[in-house]
Amino acid sequence: MLRIKFAFSFFIAVFFCCLWTTSSQAQTPQLVVVNYVATEEQAEYLSLNTFFTITDGNGRPIPNPNIESATIQLLGPNNTPIPATVEDPQTPVYITLLIDGSGSMQNVIGDVREAARSAIDNAPPTAYFSVIQFNETVSVIEDFTNDHNRVKSAINIVESQANKGTCLYDALYDAIGILDNQIKSPQERRAIILFTDGKDQLNANSPAPCSRHTYNDVINAARPANITAPATPIHTIGLFDASGGNLNEAELRGMAKDTVAYSAIGGQTNLTGLFQEIIDGLNSQLVARANVFATQGENQAVLAVKVRSVDSPLTTTFSFFSNTNYDLPPPPVSAQIGSLQYDAANNIYLLSLSVANPEAIHQLIINAWDVRRGTQVTVDQIFESPDPTLVVELDASNFEVGREYSIHIQATDEDGFLITDEEGETLLAETEITYEPNQAEAIEFTIQSVNADYENGLLFIDLDVPDATRVQTYEGFIVDDSTGGKIHDFGPAPFTGSRIQEPLPEAIQSTNTPKTYRVTVYLTTQEQLRSEAVYDDFSPIPPPKPGLIARAMSALSSNPAISISIFVIILAMIGYFVIQKRQEKQHAPQPIRPPVDKTNIFRYDEPVNDGYAANEPDALFEMEDGMFPFPPSTPKPGAAQPRLQLKVARAPGQSLGFETVITKFPSFIGREGCDVNIMEDRRVSRRHVEVSLQGNDIFITDLNSRNGTFLGDVKLTAGTPTPLTGFQTLRLGSQTHIEITAV
Repeated sequence: MLRIKFAFSFFIAVFFCCLWTTSSQAQTPQLVVVNYVATEEQAEYLSLNTFFTITDGNGRPIPNPNIESATIQLLGPNNTPIPATVEDPQTPVYITLLIDGSGSMQNVIGDVREAARSAIDNAPPTAYFSVIQFNETVSVIEDFTNDHNRVKSAINIVESQANKGTCLYDALYDAIGILDNQIKSPQERRAIILFTDGKDQLNANSPAPCSRHTYNDVINAARPANITAPATPIHTIGLFDASGGNLNEAELRGMAKDTVAYSAIGGQTNLTGLFQEIIDGLNSQLVARANVFATQGENQAVLAVKVRSVDSPLTTTFSFFSNTNYDLPPPPVSAQIGSLQYDAANNIYLLSLSVANPEAIHQLIINAWDVRRGTQVTVDQIFESPDPTLVVELDASNFEVGREYSIHIQATDEDGFLITDEEGETLLAETEITYEPNQAEAIEFTIQSVNADYENGLLFIDLDVPDATRVQTYEGFIVDDSTGGKIHDFGPAPFTGSRIQEPLPEAIQSTNTPKTYRVTVYLTTQEQLRSEAVYDDFSPIPPPKPGLIARAMSALSSNPAISISIFVIILAMIGYFVIQKRQEKQHAPQPIRPPVDKTNIFRYDEPVNDGYAANEPDALFEMEDGMFPFPPSTPKPGAAQPRLQLKVARAPGQSLGFETVITKFPSFIGREGCDVNIMEDRRVSRRHVEVSLQGNDIFITDLNSRNGTFLGDVKLTAGTPTPLTGFQTLRLGSQTHIEITAV
């Protein structure tokens, strides 16, 4: 049996190793992390500088992630994505090297100095370093300087003092204060690189704390509740001793995570690599710059970064503060010619025109020019304060048969100056025609349906065209109704039938939620007559994303060698089990059957006082010598009451370690007056979350708490119930972590 278990475990290990090999050959971008946000208030807009890092699935920063583009979009109505420029930060970054000089460092302090000096040479070119040594006191050895030789000389002075404790929290608290006094501009960045081999205590044999401050004091100072106050990332480097028991690894990693920083833990042999890992993270930082129109107070925005190796943009939400309310500027003036049709009976052209932001136009001017001669052939038609859509009649009495003419659309403001479009052109719209008064009429057609084939990546547009033989080419475009922006152009291409087949646009394929689009198609006849049709309600439903098993099968199908290996392993396992079973059967003793007593009389009867019939699970089986339950292995019907197990894994004060089971619904968790109270954490609201029951499922709802509720790393939307399944971590604010298990 042990051999069978071992073989099965080996097969599972080989299977997942194969999957890991296919998916982790390269460092794939997974997340975009906002490290810091700096603002500069201008007269008409807010200049937003968002410092960020691209990380892989393990949270490691990726240098040079090959970014195609980036946008920043404020959350709220009428806000659209704004293109952002991405570049290496050129603003100063002030870095405090905080090195442990307690007694436990005596055997490794030399290696620590060497590793720190080596890392300085690879630091960002705009970095300013200060060097601080700490044990039971905090000593500033070198103030901030960008002279690397002075920094290295200061590192050489750091010493370990025998029998000295590790006042870790006091040193961090003082270092944050030093940075607060050093930073003069919002554009200047900051960071602490902490190196230690221990935890906050007087000595290795005494668990008594060395610091006056606590872990929570440090986190609150590094990440102030006031959004306008700058945050201080605390990058942590932990060195294991020989036994590995003195270092509080979880606390060091938690400190880095809570301050949006990096953590590196290891032994004495890879000290240089630990320091370099932190420096690499600082070097991987980029900045996205955009001018936004923020509202006064706290704002939320989405940073979207497109990396070449990833199909969909990486996105994250961040917050910033504005002292000024900036009004959105009006959209630029633009004009678009919808159609141009010739009326032979009246010798005029009917021009349909749409105008964006007509409120900014005082006069709209329309005229026609001879293309070859470069002369105006019609008088100006002037429309005062035009409507968004116009139908204009152009007199063709001065046109010559067979000559080419250009229709010009221009506009002036209230001061009489010509208005320019986004590209600075005074010609807002233009179209050319050849004057042929006896030409045939344009074809009228309709769009019957538009369908998306996600599986094959195709778009089908079905048309109703009365005289399709006259059509020569088709073209068109697709507009997102929610934003009004064009997402795709197609054609011109030869018209071959009433069904148009085009590649499904990337913008539609990459969208996970249903959206509505407007499809416009133009048909051009052999006589160069152009007609238009619009389909307003194209709402494709995206297919669900493939699950883990589907992705695993896809990975195996793309790697035939791995699939064959797994198949061979499965055959070997089946053969092994069959041989084992035969050997066990050959050596097993033959059972001796007891004599059968056939004198018993059996019958079904109703059980006493249980409400079930004889053929129900609790029916009794009556024999001559008594009544017996039948069948004995069948349980009574009924379902167990859902319950939620809670354990406070991290919290200030006496709430830490508190455990309970919630069986009454609804129940409330908060700071006071609730079923579960976290009284010492001021960041927890009085009534923070509600635990409720819907059917047999347990849900949790954020009650509009001040500091938010997080399930894992996902922030819950206030007032929206979220289901709980299995084991999860619930975070209330930044200090209280609760381990919950839905049973």
